[in-house]
Amino acid sequence: MVFDGETLTVDTGIVRRVWDVTPHGLITVGLQRNHSDFMKVRQPPASGCDWDLGDIGPGELTSLQAYRDDDERFTSEHLRVAAEFVYPTARIKLRYVVWVYPGAQGLRTQLQIQAMPGYDHALVDLTPQIVESVDLTIGRQEYCAFGLMQGIRTNSNTCILEEQTITESDALVDWANGVILQGNRYGVILVKESNKHIAIRKRREVETGAFLLDDSQVAVTGTGLKAADINQDDYLDCWATWLILYEAGPINGNLALKQFDRLRYPIDPERDIYLMANTWGSEDRRPPCLHAAREENVLEELESVADLGIDVLQIDDGWQTPKWTPAVSAAQVQRGGGAVRAFGDYPVYPEGWSRTRDKAKQLGVTLGLWAAWTAPLGSLQDNYDQADFKYFKLDFADLSSKKRYDGLVGKARELIKHSDYTARVNWDVTETATRMGYFSGREYGNVYLANRKTRTERNDVLYVPHKVLNDAWNLSKYVNLNKFQVPIQNVENVLQDAPTDAALHSHDYAVGIALMSSPVFFQETRYYKPSARQRIRTILATYKQHRHEMFKGYVFPVGDAPNNMNWTGFQNYNPDDGCGYFTIFRERLNKSKSRALSLHFIDAPSLRVTNLLTSKVVQIPVKSGCEIELEIPDAPGFLFMRYEPL
Repeated sequence: MVFDGETLTVDTGIVRRVWDVTPHGLITVGLQRNHSDFMKVRQPPASGCDWDLGDIGPGELTSLQAYRDDDERFTSEHLRVAAEFVYPTARIKLRYVVWVYPGAQGLRTQLQIQAMPGYDHALVDLTPQIVESVDLTIGRQEYCAFGLMQGIRTNSNTCILEEQTITESDALVDWANGVILQGNRYGVILVKESNKHIAIRKRREVETGAFLLDDSQVAVTGTGLKAADINQDDYLDCWATWLILYEAGPINGNLALKQFDRLRYPIDPERDIYLMANTWGSEDRRPPCLHAAREENVLEELESVADLGIDVLQIDDGWQTPKWTPAVSAAQVQRGGGAVRAFGDYPVYPEGWSRTRDKAKQLGVTLGLWAAWTAPLGSLQDNYDQADFKYFKLDFADLSSKKRYDGLVGKARELIKHSDYTARVNWDVTETATRMGYFSGREYGNVYLANRKTRTERNDVLYVPHKVLNDAWNLSKYVNLNKFQVPIQNVENVLQDAPTDAALHSHDYAVGIALMSSPVFFQETRYYKPSARQRIRTILATYKQHRHEMFKGYVFPVGDAPNNMNWTGFQNYNPDDGCGYFTIFRERLNKSKSRALSLHFIDAPSLRVTNLLTSKVVQIPVKSGCEIELEIPDAPGFLFMRYEPL
């Protein structure tokens, strides 16, 4: 960072951005990637500013600070640059904060606002809530927007991913997580770091932000705050923005986005690489699902997951009293009246967590725990202290205001700090209520994506293999899939006449769908038959030999979108050495035993490919268009392979 009194410059080593100080704030006058201009340096108007919070009057720069930071160990190390302005007319202070990650292809910017003595929220509107803007000169070729949907249902025809080409010269995009501006030689991606998803456009009370596009300017809106929220106690964070610059080619943009995402939300191998099982998903509803959380069942499940090679057993709803302590018997369980009527007043945790904790330690299994988002921080900390729970699944969140969002992530942050940074949070996004986002909150843990069950009469949560595969395939276009939990189910544990073809798929296939994600066995694994256990044990042992290398790579979809009739799958690519992994699926209704698949980032005449489940090694030529020919004799079929360019 360099500041000469009039001009501020930050530089990651790849991306450089330059602002001039104006009477209203900072305005961008230069934006470069590797010294190639993305915008013209121009003389800004006297009233110019990259943000617009309405009629707040002129501002004065009062301080500028820069220091090395890692947000209390919740992100990668970076240079934190903060320019503070005072706006006497509106009686507010504002910080413009830039996170400059070394070697990054982008920058993260964020406004923070605090009231001064005499502030009157009735006199401040904040409209139009523009928190970031730039004037670009990349030569417009194509603009498109992308957004992801929470609470996706098995029986829904809505895809988890929505993509739209923006053809209007003046457009408001109020549903998307991000926009991509593809120029002739370069491209720009802007991402809203908020808990936005594509259904929120129907809920105007949730200020998660939007994008304003015209021929040259891109503006990002949405502070997340209302004027009445602003107070003198402390600065309040507005939603942040990612600005990423990349060299031409959509796949280069997707890689640049994922690389920046990993800087923002880094992977800690000790905490973020794990196989999980969860007790909720074998039955359909309460009371059987509550019954599955009792100690007797959990002790059996600990034996089962240890035998299979699963790292974590997460105890779901049914363990707790209304005060979030382990229930002694079913009569004490929160909302457990149905369980008592169905099963009697059965023991739950008559001696607290002691037997479960000791059994898990003996078997080398890590424990996880479900809780509602309203559970008090002290109760979560007490349960951590008693049984060393490492993975807390927080459910039912309704984050319809920034205050609620900040309260929940503050709780997660304090819980993790209390654990000396050994615990993580799994955010549940299984409903369309405003929960945690796809581009927010992942510094605290992974996202639990969807409930998918086999023994259910509800079609909206039914496990249908190609639907689960489709969700993961589309999700992998824009986010790092290994920060999301994709469910694995027991394909032999299906209700008769259920409208799913799960039983026509192998256990290999069902497990394989999740291997590029953070896999979660959403079931009681003790119901697997011995033959299935042997097969799953072998697959998981193989996966665990490679998963640390897989988590260094970036996952991209290959083939066609899963629809039960295609060749489809994932490519895991490590840009450091050019090597990677494939999980390839020939879907059940596909008639072709072989298929040429187009890959990404391959610059070699052939690949050495190892089938990790058979140990067979072959050399496969790379055709024009980065195509390789693969064969799967039977459908549905699955390949798990590692590749090296030759």
